[in-house]
Amino acid sequence: MYYPEALEYIHSAPRFKGTAGLARIRRLCAILGDPQRGMRFVHIAGTNGKGSIAHMTAAALTASGYRTGLFISPFVLDFRERMQTDGRLIPREAFADIASRVRAAAERLAAEGMDATEFELVTACGLLWFRETACDFVVLEVGLGGRFDATNVIDRPECAVIAKIALDHTAILGDTVEQIAMEKCGIIKGACEVVSVPGQAPGALEVIRETCRRTGARLTVPEPPEPIAVTLGSCRFFAGGLKWMIPLGGAHQLQNAAAALAVLEALRRQGVRIPPERAAAGIAVLHFPGRLERAAENPPIYLDGAHNPDGAAALAKALEGIPHTVVFAAMKDKDYAVCARMLASSARRFIVCGLPMERAAAPAEILRALEGIRAEAVPDAAAALRLVREAGETAVFCGSLYLVAEVRALLRGVDGE
Repeated sequence: MYYPEALEYIHSAPRFKGTAGLARIRRLCAILGDPQRGMRFVHIAGTNGKGSIAHMTAAALTASGYRTGLFISPFVLDFRERMQTDGRLIPREAFADIASRVRAAAERLAAEGMDATEFELVTACGLLWFRETACDFVVLEVGLGGRFDATNVIDRPECAVIAKIALDHTAILGDTVEQIAMEKCGIIKGACEVVSVPGQAPGALEVIRETCRRTGARLTVPEPPEPIAVTLGSCRFFAGGLKWMIPLGGAHQLQNAAAALAVLEALRRQGVRIPPERAAAGIAVLHFPGRLERAAENPPIYLDGAHNPDGAAALAKALEGIPHTVVFAAMKDKDYAVCARMLASSARRFIVCGLPMERAAAPAEILRALEGIRAEAVPDAAAALRLVREAGETAVFCGSLYLVAEVRALLRGVDGE
């Protein structure tokens, strides 16, 4: 297959199939020679912040001299963001070749009566790529949940990380943070190192503690580092006697940074050499699109993928005291009314934007949910971008990573990037 064909094949698979479980991905990996065996993993689950923790951890490991795989979900602009080695996206030709082999294995799986889902295929591709690039470590972000997520095909990780747990995907994972935490804690296996982000919901933290007691795992809940300066574009802080900088904005990133540094310390306890100065240098230059990303100047335009109430609250707090316009879009299955109200509370102007997909909530639906709040609607991202550029005020596009991707693509075209 060529790259476009490989993408088409992956995306043609169902998102969900049958009863949740690991039987399909285990068999698929077995047909492929169990590529997950023999690699060292940092496995990260959670509702919000897991992508930031994953990027920080991977950047620190790469800077420390380890060949490091990074598997994230979802992507923003390029599908290949999902599987990276030392910060480089998998080449198109390599992905096409790996997808061809995964397709052959999936056809054998189908002949045995099991059809792989899209995410199972993506996970198998990523694991194959990391094995073929001889990764010393793989930082593996969970797709959905944890217990039955395809990434949980791995054996015991070097460190399991539970990022901030909040209500999201409640139809699948449960409608309380305790139920969701139980699903996320499925990645904790045996006496591994476990890190929980500081500021975890009390009910979720108790589930994490109980899981660690039951499995014999060692739990670390770090304190947030001492801030030096927090802006929309970066966080500077003291930790371990060093000054650190992460090019990710908002005070919530201090909690994610605390978790990432705790992961590095957990690995050091296992004999992994990670010089703090090198780790700090690696983290300072990481790139993570769509997380309070400053995507344009004059006027400043930021992109943020916050799509649930906890993420919206963190974004609203980061924007406090800054005159700004919010452009918002959301999927129908998200709690968009709560998110939009949070974000509208401090915005000088609130614009609801349409997206060209069936899953997206129509602007009129969102406006109805915002009864009593001054808001306006535009049909698409291009119209919203024209409005904010005419107004000349700081603007934040948020509520959906699909919106983030559309605006980044539009800015590329407008600015000639």
